[in-house]
Amino acid sequence: MTEPEQEVDQLFDDYFRDFGNLDLEAIVGYFHLPCMFTTQVGVFVFTTTAEVDAFWRPRFDDLKSQDFGHTERGEASIKVLTDDTAIASSLATRFNKEGKQMERRGAAFTVRKTDDGWKIVALIHHSPDNIIKLG
Repeated sequence: MTEPEQEVDQLFDDYFRDFGNLDLEAIVGYFHLPCMFTTQVGVFVFTTTAEVDAFWRPRFDDLKSQDFGHTERGEASIKVLTDDTAIASSLATRFNKEGKQMERRGAAFTVRKTDDGWKIVALIHHSPDNIIKLG
């Protein structure tokens, strides 16, 4: 893995760790502003941290109510496009506190390197069976 690929990979290791801890403040900090999310219910463009927080807060509350335990990052693929842009795709598997699988999710991301490190510019949810193979 090249150094930029390792940096992007580390971004997602950290992101999945903080997501698993339901650390909303940390999660909001992973996103570039503006950023865009494409989900099953629509496309969202956020220009402030408050908007990103407002997107994630009810989802984190829902996970807490379901006795969420942690998320494991599964299959992943990264392609660095330029010195400051990359695409990534990965599988996330969520477990409850007893270790029982709750769900699997796929997501693709575009990321950009900023003065504060790599940040997520766009997130696209997709089937966990369609991890994009980037090479």
